[in-house]
Amino acid sequence: MGSSGETLGTVLSEVGNVFGQVYRSILSSPNGVFVFFIALPNRPGALARLASALAELGLNLTLTYLYAINEELAMALLIYEAKEGYFQKAVEALRRGGAVVREAYEIKVTGSMK
Repeated sequence: MGSSGETLGTVLSEVGNVFGQVYRSILSSPNGVFVFFIALPNRPGALARLASALAELGLNLTLTYLYAINEELAMALLIYEAKEGYFQKAVEALRRGGAVVREAYEIKVTGSMK
């Protein structure tokens, strides 16, 4: 397999790992999760400041995946344990912190099959 094939294989493997972690995060959070896909400045501390703002709301980060698009822009997937009544507050905190919220979801687990 050539270099581009190996790179594609690595990317696909990483994507599979991320989806597996997302799935486990959802199932392990009894109140569900908040999922945010955001764009943010690609600068030192940008993600840390956003995570701190949500921590101040009392939200617990369970998973994050960040990747740089270029020297100016990064994208991040953030998954937090859901807290009743805090979804919109979290979206607003991300926006105030300089993030562009591309997608946001509140996912509730109502039951499981065994």
